[in-house]
Amino acid sequence: MYIFEEGFYHYVKLYIMVKFMINVPPRNSLEVVHLLQFLYRRGSACTCSVVPGSAVCFFAGFGDFNPPYYRPVKVVNRVGITGEIRDVNGNLVTTYTTTLQALTQAFMWAPPGTLVQCQILDVGDCECGVVTDPVTGEQLIWSQVKVCKEIQVKALVKLLVPSYGFCELDPCSPPPQPFVCPPDEPLYPPQRCQSSPVITLLEPGLVCSIPDVDVTLTRKVDNTTVSITKKTNATGAATFAEVGGFAGGLDVISFTDPTTTKTINFPVPLEFTDTGGTVHDSTTVCTITFQRTAVGATTFNAFIDTIQSATPVDP
Repeated sequence: MYIFEEGFYHYVKLYIMVKFMINVPPRNSLEVVHLLQFLYRRGSACTCSVVPGSAVCFFAGFGDFNPPYYRPVKVVNRVGITGEIRDVNGNLVTTYTTTLQALTQAFMWAPPGTLVQCQILDVGDCECGVVTDPVTGEQLIWSQVKVCKEIQVKALVKLLVPSYGFCELDPCSPPPQPFVCPPDEPLYPPQRCQSSPVITLLEPGLVCSIPDVDVTLTRKVDNTTVSITKKTNATGAATFAEVGGFAGGLDVISFTDPTTTKTINFPVPLEFTDTGGTVHDSTTVCTITFQRTAVGATTFNAFIDTIQSATPVDP
């Protein structure tokens, strides 16, 4: 099943310049220049039209992550046109057929594992004209078409359908294999949080924040490592607006405890067990809170999306 992850409506103007050729062979090359310059000065006109059904766009690759998981999505736009040149008296001088093509890109949320689809929504009228190259003196035809398209980033997803007690299945226990199955890395691309993901540092107690601490998010994707550092505010919160969420199995959160000067490193897990023994998925996490276990202690309790992990973080 496919789910719409993010859409982008993009407007692009395709433009091309081609040499002006005439249908009747002239006696020499100088006659070509003189004839075309004469037609241009006398008011020769160009008209063109889009070949029906020729407008297409297709995915041409990704750019580098900056930061993950935003990256340029490259799309090729292509449309065929036909045109003609007539002199001031309406006599046909020449016809031409060509293809306008351009590479454009949109900066979108596109984690590893996502698919890109491009669809042409509308095509404007073809416009053209005749100009003279100021260097070579050649007559040139310029043509352009305005194209509106939609770019979608999609991903495979799983749907969880609650049974409400009508159908209770036994837990899935795969037999041992000579290789890791399922693999340790994420099977599905991370989703985006509704708001910017936040790391919060707290001391023991109800309202005891740890401000002015540099918190670093380190993410490695496709052999590229990116680090983003934010400082906690008066409430102990560090907001990472550049990323759509903390990615389990990929992200490491680190900071230096101002009380003990020890460095805390917390790899965000793919899943974790809470204090009651329940396992939770943490492929995408929106909030992580580190609260010191006791006054002066070196360990922290980790709350992943407000749920306390059973394993304290120990430097």
